[in-house]
Amino acid sequence: MDQRYRIPPLAALNAFAAFARTGGIRRAATELRVDHAAVSRHLRDLEQIVGTTLRDRTSGTLTQAGQTYYSQIAPLLEGLARATADIRQQTPHLTVTCAHGFAYHWLLPRLSLFRRTYPHIDLLLRPVDANTAFHANGIETDTHADIFYARDDAMPPSLRTVRSVAIARPPVFPVASSGCITAMGGQPHFLADLLKAPLLQEENEAEWRCWFNAHHVPAARIPCAGRLWQAHITLAAARAGEGVALGNAFLLGDDLENGRLVRVIPTQEPMEETPLGSYILRASDRAWENHSLSIFRTWLLEQVAIQTVTLSP
Repeated sequence: MDQRYRIPPLAALNAFAAFARTGGIRRAATELRVDHAAVSRHLRDLEQIVGTTLRDRTSGTLTQAGQTYYSQIAPLLEGLARATADIRQQTPHLTVTCAHGFAYHWLLPRLSLFRRTYPHIDLLLRPVDANTAFHANGIETDTHADIFYARDDAMPPSLRTVRSVAIARPPVFPVASSGCITAMGGQPHFLADLLKAPLLQEENEAEWRCWFNAHHVPAARIPCAGRLWQAHITLAAARAGEGVALGNAFLLGDDLENGRLVRVIPTQEPMEETPLGSYILRASDRAWENHSLSIFRTWLLEQVAIQTVTLSP
């Protein structure tokens, strides 16, 4: 074979594709069910074969060359998977990547209903880090979609090859354990009193700052009781009594009903329920009309509508 057209080992390509999809070596190793050292070795071997750096060692993200290479090989690997499924007379599964909190607390409890209603659809739910960039290169297959949360002040740019729909726009409000509220001396009198409370943050203070801005509360400094990377982890810390977290109906599950968490409500001024962003379903152009994804999209919007009616006063 002409060396110009040498094809890298499939194991190396699979490891690279898994790294690109998941955003991390250990997550890729978990997906492939191999040791993380094997993924690292495959990535190094692939970089040596192609003669360029595919991932930035400092940030852990793909380089521009890596993104370009992944966008080119992902459809080819998907084609191999489809061809293999076809010859085995199997239907390729529908993969839905999803922010952890939405996946665990809202979508997962409803998937049994989806599977009973549509037993012919093989749905793979893959929770991912809420802040993992899911760029167009990651959804160029016709059996792959993504559900993510985007704040209004941080909406991703529109991409020509990607279609999307906002599936929910839930109000965001502070919650804490009853023990935490007691330790704070009871419910705050005013919204501004929360600036003296132990506030649990995600990756940074951006969500809390947006919330205070939406309620017209000046906040020169946002107090931090701990940074915990993702919304569902901040809520876990709130259940443990470590502070006040921001949540919404899609993250809380039955926490409010069973008393694990309590809404933090000022006693001396009204607090409007304010959305800060939306949950969005997106997929590539060719995936959008995939029969399985069309069914899932319709079902998902129906379930969100039921949730909305249930929460209405």
